Amino acid sequence: MDNETSVPSLWKLWRPLALPSLFFLAVIYCEELFLKVYCFRTLLPEGAVFTFLFTLPPALLLGVLCGGLPAHWGRILLPALTALVSVWVGTQMVYYHMFKTFLSIFSLTKMAMVAQSFGEMAVGNVLANWFPILMLAAPTILALIFRKRLIPAGAGSGRSRSLRWAAMAAAVQLVSMGLVLLCGGGVLSLRYIYYRTATPELEVQNFGVFTQTQLELSRVLFGIKPDEPEQLPEPDPDKAPPDLEPTLPPDDAPSPSGSVIQPEPVPGYHTLPIDFDTLIEHEKDEGLKSAHLWFSQRDPAPENLWTGYFQGKNLIWIVAEGFSTLAMDPERTPTLWQLSHQGFVFDNFYTPLWGVSTSDGEYVTTTGLIPKSGVWSYSLSSENYMPFALGNQFRKKGYATFAFHDYLYSYYDRDKSHPNMGYDYYAIGQGLELEEVWPPSDLEMMQAIVPKFVHEDKFMVYCLTVSGHLNYTLEHNAMSARHWDAVADLPYSEETRCYLACQMELELAMESLLRQLEEAGKLDDTVIVLSADHYPYGLTDEQYSELLGHEVDPVFEIFQNTLILWSGDMAGAAVKVDKYCSSLDVMPTLSNLFALDYDSRLIMGSDILSSEDPLVIFSNYSFICKTGYYNSVLDQFTRWDGAEPDLEEVAGMVAEVQNRVAYSATILDCDYYRLVLEWAGMVGGP
Repeated sequence: MDNETSVPSLWKLWRPLALPSLFFLAVIYCEELFLKVYCFRTLLPEGAVFTFLFTLPPALLLGVLCGGLPAHWGRILLPALTALVSVWVGTQMVYYHMFKTFLSIFSLTKMAMVAQSFGEMAVGNVLANWFPILMLAAPTILALIFRKRLIPAGAGSGRSRSLRWAAMAAAVQLVSMGLVLLCGGGVLSLRYIYYRTATPELEVQNFGVFTQTQLELSRVLFGIKPDEPEQLPEPDPDKAPPDLEPTLPPDDAPSPSGSVIQPEPVPGYHTLPIDFDTLIEHEKDEGLKSAHLWFSQRDPAPENLWTGYFQGKNLIWIVAEGFSTLAMDPERTPTLWQLSHQGFVFDNFYTPLWGVSTSDGEYVTTTGLIPKSGVWSYSLSSENYMPFALGNQFRKKGYATFAFHDYLYSYYDRDKSHPNMGYDYYAIGQGLELEEVWPPSDLEMMQAIVPKFVHEDKFMVYCLTVSGHLNYTLEHNAMSARHWDAVADLPYSEETRCYLACQMELELAMESLLRQLEEAGKLDDTVIVLSADHYPYGLTDEQYSELLGHEVDPVFEIFQNTLILWSGDMAGAAVKVDKYCSSLDVMPTLSNLFALDYDSRLIMGSDILSSEDPLVIFSNYSFICKTGYYNSVLDQFTRWDGAEPDLEEVAGMVAEVQNRVAYSATILDCDYYRLVLEWAGMVGGP
């Protein structure tokens, strides 16, 4: 046998590249599997296989970086790159443990802001998770110990061999992507997840965190692809809105004046005169043309007998940090309990968790749009035209409009986004001074801010609270310590009791708000809306289960929550609403109740009080709809009536979810409202 082509000769030839590549393959793959088990407590077989396949290309490339250099430099680079890999995986584990979502590259660029506020909390989480962090440190130690064996003397394999090794990495990547293309079974297939969706959780479970980072970068740079027809059909200029039945209030529903509402004809639809046909005809960009067509074919929401129910009233709209139905109790939180059991009572309301937790929770609630994965959507919206924002809408009607937050003025770039939504914005460091404790006091904020607006003729106020923020410990939560005596005897873990304690500060804030409104003679003329930014993910599933009294379902039940929608002149009355709904639906519901001009086709949520079919969308593409619920992790749809699901119908619902995600991103990326309303001659206000 030719010595140059014998196995020993080939091994000697490629050894400088093969050894570090094999080392990185073992390190990355083991850490990926460890992350899956640690974060999800499960390991999907297909996830193990495809994570291995997608681990090969970066392992080969890292092997080139180390083995293709002279031995001296390769031995320095090997432990350094190993440490970087472990730091990224460890960072994702800690971040997920804190926020139940994964850290994006965009958020990483803003890490100085986050570290300033939550650096101590992150350190605490690292210390609390010392064992997995220690496990992730082991590869770097091994790289230091065995660097001379892994990078042998005489390394530096030559440019041609390094290029061929890199080409092999590219080939393996293409083969892996091709294998994913073959995995098209089920409704939400691996192919669909990889090539179409924006689902970080499913991407990590099935392909690994490094592939998820790659896919997220691709989405940020190139957008999210909607489900669209292969050929765009010609728009129908004679297409009429559907004949939908209105949602009728109960016969005894109180009107704003206290009398019973009498049925009246339904006047029309929530649309604006947007000429989509002309937009489609003149649009050169195929992506925007597809968006025009999709929006034009959506069924508009009909006005209904609740339209204008609160017209002319004041509005105080609160997004409450970490609020949950389970935090309320008729004795500990009588004000919140009263508000949630009077007015409109929504029995099936959900607050899904999105990628940027609080900021995305705000964005969903106040815009009726789904946030784009991998970016700070509210921050990016600050340069866009946002005519349907309630601050802009009410300001047009002559209201004084304010936004308040009892935390740092510029955090999450709210100093840019909230004024753009039409508010005079006040927060700590800009017009609001509070005691320097963590978290700051919602009560103290409410005592300071109500005098700023309560004597205005008409006011619309948006408020984001913070007292319910994690961590839920006596050491790290001043509000928990403040109210500890009220919960000390409850039969729960200390963290669970600390959560209940800190939410009592929100109770005192709401009590103060109602009292100040009543003293000013404004209570009966003011609508109060309150919902959470997200469920209290600072509690573990086990701790959350303590409050439920049974093991929580982490797919749907954990997100079930309360929406308070109450007016002073509805005291003692309750309008029960059993329709499935979510925070995505709050903005269009309020727009209808206050008779604001908006185009429902351009909003991803829907008016809860209308006859539109419900659709509750979760970040991993699980959803609840009129006929049943879909678990994306299991790729399983369950009908309410127990019948076998129609898979084509389910696939159509998944496509609808994907389109709402994709076209929400289009609205954000392309300043879409400005684009379509400029054509309609309505920029400056709808």
